[in-house]
Amino acid sequence: MFAKKMLRRLAASITTMIGGRGRSWKQRTLVVGPTEPVDGDSVACTKALIAHLRKQGKEAFTLPTIAMYPQIEWILDMSDFHPAVLMYASEHYTTGELQAAYDNLLRSWRPDEIVLVDGPPNRLGFDPRGVPVFTIDHHTDKANARDDEEAYIQPAPANGCLLIQHFGVYEPILVVSILTDTFWLRQNMPSEAIDSLKELRDHGLTDELLIDIQRRLMVPKNPEIILALQRSYLRVQGDAVFALLRDADPDIHRGVMGELGYFFRNICVVRGDGYISFRTTDRQVHLRPLAIKWFGGGHDNVAAGRLTPMSDEALNTLHADFMAAVSSKS
Repeated sequence: MFAKKMLRRLAASITTMIGGRGRSWKQRTLVVGPTEPVDGDSVACTKALIAHLRKQGKEAFTLPTIAMYPQIEWILDMSDFHPAVLMYASEHYTTGELQAAYDNLLRSWRPDEIVLVDGPPNRLGFDPRGVPVFTIDHHTDKANARDDEEAYIQPAPANGCLLIQHFGVYEPILVVSILTDTFWLRQNMPSEAIDSLKELRDHGLTDELLIDIQRRLMVPKNPEIILALQRSYLRVQGDAVFALLRDADPDIHRGVMGELGYFFRNICVVRGDGYISFRTTDRQVHLRPLAIKWFGGGHDNVAAGRLTPMSDEALNTLHADFMAAVSSKS
């Protein structure tokens, strides 16, 4: 056991020195998460990779996000953005003009590469205008994993675990990635996630820092969540619930998912703008195929899709698909 741990640490050290199995990071890198969902995993990975590249003497920036939960908006600061995009960003570093922000960036600073973290290539959200894109994502299974010049896509508890274990990125902020994507080590390969937490501890994560990060993540819930539930349309079948929200606010949507999780094992919530969240605590239920059918993806137990158009017929079909996916296993 001791020899195995020593070999793993040696491999990690070599990975750090060469930048991730021989990967040579570009001199100028734009690091972005997917357009949606914007969550603790994507934002923490963006922050960590920017810091990692800058420590190597490289230039690295990100773009404003489409949305930002209050629990994680403290992660990014002004220094993470090139001045050319700040005119398009709100005080929370969000934007409704992602393409315009990127195009303005190109006028004064053109990246050698865009690195997309925590999302598939089709979730970049803007036209890269010929700049190469390298994807690092964990929303897959072993059969669809990739490791090539355009992508490193492998199953993992969180995208931060890929940065730690494969690319030798040990920024403490990655603890946000791990905790939020495993729901505080309750889902998504939690025992494997512990290995990554140990790596962070070996590289500077302290009890004091972990306590502070968790305190920042635990903010009071918005009472509008209860009102959104009251206004929603619910269909309940056993331990499964299908909810249609009037509200399109991502923070309200996230809160509704959390509240329903206290009462149901299988959850499907459609946001007011058509974004779909799927969640299950049943290990026999696999939601990824359902999410892919509905123009999305994710994990077997937590996934997302998109309802377009939001017609009664489409809603009824989605409801039937969801109930079929969970009822036979529940």
